[in-house]
Amino acid sequence: MGHKVKADPGGEGGDPRIRIVSNIFISFLGAGVLGLPYAFKESGLLEGAIVMTFVSIISVKAMLLIVDAKYLILAGRKRAQELPLLKNEDSVEDGLIKEVINDEISYSDVGDAAFGHAGRLTIDTALLVSQLGFCCAYLIFISETLSSYFTVISKTQCLFLMLPPLFGLTLIKDLSQLAPFSLIGQIFNFLAFAVVFWFDFDHLHLAANQHRKEFSLSGFPFFFAVAIYCFEGAGMILSLENSVDDGYKPNFKKTFIKTIAVVTFIYISFGASGYLSYGHETKDIITLNLPHVDGTIDFATLVKVCLCFSLFCTYPVMIFPVSELLEKKFLVSSSSSPVSGLLIRGGIVTMTGVVVKVVPRFADLMALIGASCCTLLAFIIPASCHLKLFSKEITKKQIMIDYLIFGIGIIGAILGTTDALKKVISS
Repeated sequence: MGHKVKADPGGEGGDPRIRIVSNIFISFLGAGVLGLPYAFKESGLLEGAIVMTFVSIISVKAMLLIVDAKYLILAGRKRAQELPLLKNEDSVEDGLIKEVINDEISYSDVGDAAFGHAGRLTIDTALLVSQLGFCCAYLIFISETLSSYFTVISKTQCLFLMLPPLFGLTLIKDLSQLAPFSLIGQIFNFLAFAVVFWFDFDHLHLAANQHRKEFSLSGFPFFFAVAIYCFEGAGMILSLENSVDDGYKPNFKKTFIKTIAVVTFIYISFGASGYLSYGHETKDIITLNLPHVDGTIDFATLVKVCLCFSLFCTYPVMIFPVSELLEKKFLVSSSSSPVSGLLIRGGIVTMTGVVVKVVPRFADLMALIGASCCTLLAFIIPASCHLKLFSKEITKKQIMIDYLIFGIGIIGAILGTTDALKKVISS
């Protein structure tokens, strides 16, 4: 999936639609897009377009179930806080105690409301693992790109040369101080994607009809997992909804659906054009296919430099919620030694490096994270929570939809994870 970044809170002034649309684009369009052409190569053109559209529809439905669950929980809190004032033992005054209710509800809160501590722990764990998976994908891309240019050093050497400066960036403990890194990263991202699109369409005639396939049953589990990776937004849907001004929240769902439709079109266009441009030679990271040209500007190099810089800047932003949660969990005392915090952050950065050594291919890591954690977060948990929380007022139609989403999640997780593990072991 793209970057999982916290939505910027809606500020004063400006069109709320522009803010929410830009937040959605920033949240969904990230490094995962670079693996889509290879995914289309594995699945076939028509199969990829159909599966991507299907996953988009089901993912949006599942994410909006979480929004519905939020408002059910808020309604329950309000009812619980409307308490009768007792004047004495024999009479009850009709007055009500009203307390200020915090409407900031996280995905973990939804899990807690449905299944208690086990629900919260499951969601927190899956979010942490997927977040670390995204960071590992960044490291794979940067190390592969650098080693392709500087042939005197290996991919492994590039990887471990990056870890110390990245560890230094993770020591920043104020998220607002990381905002410039996120902004710079997004600017370079969109610049790079635009150039890749231009290269793809410029080379479209070269491989469009060579070894082209439309369907591939063997490639289905892989593509399904990658598609879920790209659309997994369950962990941030409530942050996106909270970022909207109260007056515009009734329109959030419509705007979200329309924006995701555009994102889906971009995903399919990017993946299909990349595959049609390079055919069976499409690599797991499309930028590795970009040719070096003689001239005043080497756009292939420009794209790779932009993306490397973008992902390097985004890494500490993505690590931030992981380190913050672990420090709250394990550094319970305010008098804890600063060394403990350093060890936690250093351990996180080191662990991402080790994972990249074990799972060195970008596409395999996307599929593994998508099939396991992202499927759990995107399909299985939303449907389960909705069934549990709305058990007293749910319709038969909605029950069928929830079970459909749950079933797709279970089947997709089993097939996708099995296929991804086979690829990891074989590579």
